[in-house]
Amino acid sequence: MEKNRIILIPAYEPDSRLISYVKELNGHGLHDIVIVNDGSGESHKNIFGTLKEMGCVVLTHKYNQGKGMALKTGYHYIHDTYPDYACIITADADGQHAAEDVFRMANEAVKNPDSLILGERNFKQSGIPAKSLMGNRLTSTIFALFFGRYLPDTQTGLRAFGPMLTELMWGILGERFEYETRVLIYCIRSKVPIVPVEIQTIYENENRGTHFHPIKDSFKIISVITSDFMKFISTSILCAAIDIGLAWILFDLLRRVLPGADFLRIMTATALARVVSIGVNYFLNKNLVFCNEHTGTHSLLRYLALCVINMVLSALSVYLLHTFLHMDEKAAKIICDVILFLFNYQLQSRWVFAIRGLNHEP
Repeated sequence: MEKNRIILIPAYEPDSRLISYVKELNGHGLHDIVIVNDGSGESHKNIFGTLKEMGCVVLTHKYNQGKGMALKTGYHYIHDTYPDYACIITADADGQHAAEDVFRMANEAVKNPDSLILGERNFKQSGIPAKSLMGNRLTSTIFALFFGRYLPDTQTGLRAFGPMLTELMWGILGERFEYETRVLIYCIRSKVPIVPVEIQTIYENENRGTHFHPIKDSFKIISVITSDFMKFISTSILCAAIDIGLAWILFDLLRRVLPGADFLRIMTATALARVVSIGVNYFLNKNLVFCNEHTGTHSLLRYLALCVINMVLSALSVYLLHTFLHMDEKAAKIICDVILFLFNYQLQSRWVFAIRGLNHEP
């Protein structure tokens, strides 16, 4: 017997298009449909009543809690109600996702049960509303800059995954549209494969029926994408002040102890200063910047290894700039450490504090 392929649709103040959409899904053999009424109010009672009569499960929030919370409500219900389902496919209620694409996404999820399947719209087509085009391009570019992968459609609501990812999905922070961006970040950091599937690009009436607010919600999404980096900057400024301040003092103090041995003096000063700041930086980055209980038990070892590499590169670079370019060693240290800082964020995000679990290495 074929396992259930569950369609999950969060709906806030939908119109009759949702009824027509459910009929199209039924026509493609997709009958297990869970709809979350996210506080739509009494004026939409008839639409949800009709959907129930058509065989849909309708879950109701008393007040609007946001798309992220609506999805999580659906995930919990599906997990508790369907003990042996094949996959969950999330779709929007405004008719943007063709029923045949939903069917294709379900097939891909069955083939790739450990992956997140993304339905990617083609924004190179004509007729795309300007706010949708600009919003997606902006968030995709910023996302690639911070997480190393360009996803053309970071805001797509058509997604699919197998049951092994369900608990992961409801554990990710986020209540509204920004939740879907957090899912992408979490999957990349935890090395969950992301499989893109090109889908049709459908916008009706210039997408005026959407509840997505271009300025407010785009700001939230960009804030989510950049939040770790901004916290990383804050903690790094504090530790850099400790590191550079001590190094400058030790550069001068050790000149008397190690006269004429510039490399050894610079190396020693750098090492001592870095040891003082290392504990504070590890604690802050682990618990405030890349905070997650699934970072693994070996993050301290990876962090220490990265610190040793940084220490050697910093000292060697300062020595080379001071010796061969006659640059002031204090200015040279600032330049070298700023460059290393940018690489450090990527390495700490993807390696040191990468989320472990989900059958990945510890």
